[in-house]
Parts: sequence; structure tokens; C-alpha cells
Amino acid sequence: DMPRPSISADPGTVIPLGRHVTFVCRGPVGVQTFRLERESRNKYTETDAVSQTRPSESEARFRIDPVTEGSAGPYRCLYYKPPKWSEQSDYLQLVVQ
Repeated sequence: DMPRPSISADPGTVIPLGRHVTFVCRGPVGVQTFRLERESRNKYTETDAVSQTRPSESEARFRIDPVTEGSAGPYRCLYYKPPKWSEQSDYLQLVVQ
């Protein structure tokens, strides 16, 4: 059973123009790749830099620096744990001020 990933934003979802934000995607252990999707399946970033944060959890961090007006919008995560991809997380809305 593959749990749905979660997504959060550090320091938050409302970011001043020109600052930075880091999206944190979390999933179970054994994840090979995390993918951060932007609005649709066609726009995404992937990383294999997966770290185990708890015995049953792994995460990856996606930093956007600097945040621009074009950075605003919905983001979501999914992960690849062999042999398949997970479902997507809920969308997280990034607001740029």
C-alpha cells in the first residue's frame, strides 16, 4: 500500500517577491524519487536527494530562490517507489506578494 505524499512550504505559502521558499515533500521510506508538480503533470521538477527523517518517513526539499510573480500558483508532490509512482498529494497554493 502506497500512502499519499504530503506537501508543505517553509517558511509558508505567502512569500514576498524576491525571497525564497522551500517545498517539502514527504512520503514513506524506500522512495527513490520525489517529483514536485506545478499546476499540471507537464511542469515538474524531480530530485533523487531523498533523506529519511523518521523511521517510517522520507522527504525531499525543493527550493525556489528567488520567488517571482511566475512562481505563484498550485504545487503538488508525488513519489516513485519501485515499481510505481504514487498518487499526487493535495495541491498547495503559493501566493507571492
